[in-house]
Amino acid sequence: MGTNYLCPHCRGLLNVKDYIIFSAKNSNDESGLLLLHPEIGNYTSFKNKDFKIDIGEELTISCSICHSNLETEKHENFAQVQYIDPNGHESTVIFSKIYGEKVTYHVDNKKILSYGEHCKRYADPEWFLENSID
Repeated sequence: MGTNYLCPHCRGLLNVKDYIIFSAKNSNDESGLLLLHPEIGNYTSFKNKDFKIDIGEELTISCSICHSNLETEKHENFAQVQYIDPNGHESTVIFSKIYGEKVTYHVDNKKILSYGEHCKRYADPEWFLENSID
């Protein structure tokens, strides 16, 4: 068993081969698929060249299966998915919806690991631990 990423709503598997596949919508209400690298902290992404997204633009990120909005309730700039490691352990990955902003949090058992050069923009990642993670 490898690592898997699941939609927190439908529990569908979002990763295929080397990418996690999301449905995205830009500020002009145009939609396209966005492929993100599954390694936490690797910000490689792919999209169709005709799907225009500007650096710094906030996206709506949705499940590519059930089309539920993946925005976390904890902060409007972030989306979240469930992460299953090779041992079958489940945790939460929270990532920025701002295109080009390199911020990811891996939340596991009340512990937060932060990744990305823009983490300092969100000085207190403990806000993810308020109430529940779900």
